[in-house]
Amino acid sequence: MKRILVPIDGSQFSDLAMDKAKELADAFGSKVTLLYVNDFHQYIFNYNPEAEEHYAEMFDKVSRDVLESGKKRLADLGDRLETERMEGNVASTIIDYANNNDFDLVIIGPYGKGRIKRFLLGGVANKVAAHVNKPVLIAR
Repeated sequence: MKRILVPIDGSQFSDLAMDKAKELADAFGSKVTLLYVNDFHQYIFNYNPEAEEHYAEMFDKVSRDVLESGKKRLADLGDRLETERMEGNVASTIIDYANNNDFDLVIIGPYGKGRIKRFLLGGVANKVAAHVNKPVLIAR
């Protein structure tokens, strides 16, 4: 197992996913990529450019903070740790990124910050597990 993708959002469930990724990366010498997807555009009304700019700055700061926290959590991995920030629909972006890159495993928490429960998994985790063409580990 050479590369592990871990989508994160700053939730306690992301922490569980990162902890499992570190455990596996240590065991197999794997590289870990932390992915944060910024989806702020779904909350913005196009008629107010000032509000859009404010929210863009706020979400950008959140994404940097979440990834920085992840880097600190997995600092022991050194140069085997990478980060990636993207924009778009969270589930679709994760699925596309995972499917179009050379990952051996995707590790994701069962819920995100919103904790919207859909059956046993959150909406994003459920979609990722169903549509990524790689093994997916749901960290609980």
